[in-house]
Amino acid sequence: MELRVLLSALLLASGAGVAQAEPQAPLQEQIQASIQARIARVEQGLLLPVAVQGQAAPAMSLQQRMAYWRVPGVSVALINHGAIEWVRAYGVTDAGGQQAVTPETLFQAGSVSKPVTAALVMRLAAAGTIDPDEDVNLRLRGWHVPAGAPVVTARTLLSHTAGMPEYGLTGYASAASIPTLLQVLRGEAPATNPPVTRRSQHDYAYSSLGYVVLQQYLEDATQRPFAALAQTEVLQPLGMHASLFAPSPQPAQAARAAAGHDLDGAVLAGRWRLHPELAPTGLWSTATDLARFALAMQAAAAGQNKQWLAPAAGQAMLTPVSNEYGLGFELDHAGKAPAFHHSGSTIGYKALMFAYTQTGQGAVILTNGDGAWPLIEELMRSIAAEYGWEDYRPVVRAAAPPRTDLFDQFTGQFKVANTTLRITRVGDTLMVAGPPLGPAALELIAAGPYDYFVREKDATLHFDANQGQPVQTLTLLDGRPRAGQRLP
Repeated sequence: MELRVLLSALLLASGAGVAQAEPQAPLQEQIQASIQARIARVEQGLLLPVAVQGQAAPAMSLQQRMAYWRVPGVSVALINHGAIEWVRAYGVTDAGGQQAVTPETLFQAGSVSKPVTAALVMRLAAAGTIDPDEDVNLRLRGWHVPAGAPVVTARTLLSHTAGMPEYGLTGYASAASIPTLLQVLRGEAPATNPPVTRRSQHDYAYSSLGYVVLQQYLEDATQRPFAALAQTEVLQPLGMHASLFAPSPQPAQAARAAAGHDLDGAVLAGRWRLHPELAPTGLWSTATDLARFALAMQAAAAGQNKQWLAPAAGQAMLTPVSNEYGLGFELDHAGKAPAFHHSGSTIGYKALMFAYTQTGQGAVILTNGDGAWPLIEELMRSIAAEYGWEDYRPVVRAAAPPRTDLFDQFTGQFKVANTTLRITRVGDTLMVAGPPLGPAALELIAAGPYDYFVREKDATLHFDANQGQPVQTLTLLDGRPRAGQRLP
């Protein structure tokens, strides 16, 4: 029986009075059994980004792929029918340890912090505490945005259209000196970033440093610490009781936090890096709490959460400003059901929050591995397949009979940008290995005599024919074409 039919039956039974009380128990058991079956299919049905036309997808479990990508821990919250349908946790907090990841385990959320910061701004604006369209220099103390036009506002900072520099924030070692916010803005030691300046262009340019400016603006305008503002205006009202903005959790919280891990699956020194830049990247959270936030945004956009966020504010956050980015959120609208989302990446952690604006569906995935991006996407494809989502569908490619007589012309090592691809032959199979493609050699599948693809990445490889001699050049198309040259 379909879960939605079971849910409808449960609602009818619950409204029919005392006489219907007894059948509810077995009906609830059926619903739970249906949900458990869906969870099992999600866990066992991870999908690669590319499917071969006419061939069944290889069977892949979450546990297998966690081991492959060297990701020790994963936490997942699934949103369906406008509610959190299930939450599951997998693996351990520290590689080689025994402490299991639970739904209460904290993870660094990275740039998933940005939508929460945006909600904070809109709350303060609704209260009249700030004006999101005023020149931030009117409130800043101790540091000012370099002079120029147009003026920089909270709204343009939220949408990455303020002309702030593009610079990644990589955090600080646990034993290092941590800069103040003003030191970050000025580019003064111990901050590792350059001084915050203005770009000549004010079109979209993703800028975490712009959110640092925003953090300083909010603190100066309210005379309150950013973390306390976020706690009062967003985390507490939404029941995100496990979450906090901090460079590092307090000892009691740290005991239930997942350690970050490098690409080899080794625990980071000090367990994690510290991020004093709270507004862009300082959130520690759980999958459950971030699912609560996504639900609150769905409700706000529908005008159903007016006490927390006015409908106009929620809709403004989810309206594209530039480059399919709203206020704090990345947005999808082109030909699909509208969706809002944001990813998070700090050294040792990868995170994703994805939700549909109108259908009451979504998912949050938190991980403690630096190589977890492909794993997150494989898991999202499994969720999408199980729940019938329009997004996260594998690309389908047609295979052609391989020209095995050409294989020896292809084998060798090729320099591609800053990495090396190694092409080898194993019998009648051509293999490729190299950092852009993951930790292991992958089978190359023929699409034509000189064209190949892999299942594990949406990328193609073209060998340039060389009159029957070993090819000297190739092209890797991985979002953009990259030329490769044979190495001696």
